[in-house]
Parts: sequence; C-alpha cells; structure tokens
Amino acid sequence: MARSIPARINPDMLLWARETARVSLSDAADRLGVGEADLDAWERGEDGLTVARLQKIAEAYRRPLAAFFLSARPEVPERVRDFRRMPDAPSSWGPNLASELRRADQQRDAVLDLLELRREDPSGAWKAPAVGGMDGLAERARVLLQQSSLALKPRASAKPTDWFFFWSSALEELGVLVMTMNRVAPGEARGFSIAEETVPLVAVNGSEHFNGRIFTLMHEYAHLLLNTSGLCDLHEDRRSTRGDDELEVMCNRIAAEILIPPAAFADRPIVQRSDALHNDWPLPTLIDEARVWGVSPEVVLRRLTDLGRASRSFYDQWRVRTSQRQQDETWTSPASTGGDGLRTKVRNLGKGYVRLVVGTHNQGLLSTYEAANLLGAKTSAIPGLLARAGSAATD
Repeated sequence: MARSIPARINPDMLLWARETARVSLSDAADRLGVGEADLDAWERGEDGLTVARLQKIAEAYRRPLAAFFLSARPEVPERVRDFRRMPDAPSSWGPNLASELRRADQQRDAVLDLLELRREDPSGAWKAPAVGGMDGLAERARVLLQQSSLALKPRASAKPTDWFFFWSSALEELGVLVMTMNRVAPGEARGFSIAEETVPLVAVNGSEHFNGRIFTLMHEYAHLLLNTSGLCDLHEDRRSTRGDDELEVMCNRIAAEILIPPAAFADRPIVQRSDALHNDWPLPTLIDEARVWGVSPEVVLRRLTDLGRASRSFYDQWRVRTSQRQQDETWTSPASTGGDGLRTKVRNLGKGYVRLVVGTHNQGLLSTYEAANLLGAKTSAIPGLLARAGSAATD
C-alpha cells in the first residue's frame, strides 16, 4: 500500500536534479529501471510518481528527498573553475564527475558541522606557506608538510602507497580535507580543489597510479596556496598567454619543487653525470630516480628539463605518450573498483574524514546511525573503517 503513495513534488525540481547530475533522460530512465516516457511525464508534472520511486530517484541523483519539494531551484553556483585543456578532456562534466563534486561539498559541510559539534576551530595551518609570496613558496610548503605528517618520511624506494600516506596525512593534519574520486576516467579529470578559507579540499583520481596521484595532490595543494579552486587535468602549455594555462604551469612547477627539492636534486648522480642537454633518457633510468623521491618518471624528467638536461619538446612529446599509455593501463571500466571494499571506502572518503567521523561518534556526540550515514556504510562496518583509516595501506 505504501509503495503507491503519490509523491506531490515540484516537477521542475525533478528536472533540475537530473540536469545537475549531468544525466540524459534516456540514461536516467535506464538507471532507474523506468520508461523514458514515464520519467519525462513526471518531469512535466503528470501523475504517476510514487514516494517509493522518488526515494530511488533521490539516491540515483544523490539529492536529499526534501530537495524535490522545494518551490524553486536553489541558486548553487559552480564553485570549481574548469582548467582542463588536454585533447581528450570533455567539454562538460560527466555524471560520475558531477556526483563526486557534489560529494566533496557534502563531505566538507559534514566536517564543518562535526567541528562545531566538537567545539573545535578548523585549522588554518595549511595556508602558512603562502605568507611571504611566491619566492620560496614550494620550499616552505615542503618543510611544513614534512613536519606535519603522521608518518615518518619513507625511505628511498618505498612503496608509492607509503609516500601517498606521508603527504596526504600531512595535508589532513594541516586542515585540508583529502578525498579520492571514484569511477571517473583519468582523461576526464585528474583532480580538483575547493579553495575555501576553512576546510579547503583536494581530490585525486583513484583510477591513476599512486605516483600520479601524489603529483596531483601537490598540484591541487598549490591551487589552495594560490587561492584558486580548480578542476584540473594538469596540462602544460608554456606558450599560452591565457591566465588559466599560466596558472596550471605554475601549480605544476610548485608541485614538482615540493616533491623534488631543486638543490638536493642538482646533487644527484643523474644530474651530475649529464652536464649537457640530451633527449635519449631511457625509461628505466627515470624510474630508478623516481623511486628515490616517491614520484612518477614524468616528474623526474620535468626536473631534468628545468635544469637544462632535457629539451622542452622532448618532455612534451614524452608526456603525451606516457599519459595515454597510463590511461590505457589504469582505466578499465567505470564500474571497476576492486580491492578490499572497506579500504576502498576509506580511500574515497579520505582517512582524515573517517577518523573525524568515528572519533566524534566515540566521544558520544554522534549516534551510531548518524556516523554510519556520514560514512555511507553499515553500522557494523565502523570499526573496520577506523582500522583502515589509521594505516598507510590503501587501494
């Protein structure tokens, strides 16, 4: 009987929810298991939509049920500026990317609520390197991150997961919310940032290799330090005079200098033994050096280019070839997640976020149901999520 209760909603809000989810009418109907004509009719205000069906629609579009009863569309400005310029970057956001951008806002709002509940002020320590201007910015950022991480600095040739935990936990300790995009193709976006004064956020793409995620993490942190939110593919166009392109080049440079200190790199054998420009850097050589710093071979080649040991044209060509190969290797299908389900959940939400939610619950400030709802998990999974949020292991 309850399943046939009619849903007296504002039909324009139904259309708004689908459009902001970046889902076509036909795709939405397929996902919901309803006829395209039926969904179109409901969006035009015709009868037939039930409360039970509306609940499924709300879950699919990732909107609260109450949103469909609003009298008018809310004014929700796009907070993330689109910096993407790579050849395969789409001109608009796909449904999975749109969903992840909304999730970022929801998690950030949750963190602000939790901090208020705990009577704690958000940390603003993350922005300290920006004081003093551009000169020495990367150096100040690197020192602060190394001092703030929950983990000891990994040894040379450590696993990429150890390096990622080292850098990401440092950002979390400084007050930055770190999350991972799920089911977004690398060619659509490598990361994004929300540069708010309190609880800023950075996101990396879980479909990339960890070394690539590490560079994206630092690139997006550079966006925060420069007070710019952005949706990024980390393109590199030094010939362009567009402000957006120049900013992306700057963020790439800052990220590279945080991860590989210029002075220390200049003393490395790979630099000392190659005092002239050449364009035949073999991949194994770049990989060996990359392991020392916990970065990708591309970052090493970039630093060699900055020091005049490789030409810009060689770097640009190498970057395009490698980027396409990595996408082919890492991206299988939008439905592929793999690995331990709880570990993947922690990876996507961010370890700092999980620790904050469970910690607030353990203080008696959140019910078990409320904590599970913020984590998108069953109540029985909470201890397992906390255990995985305290280690370097991740998918």
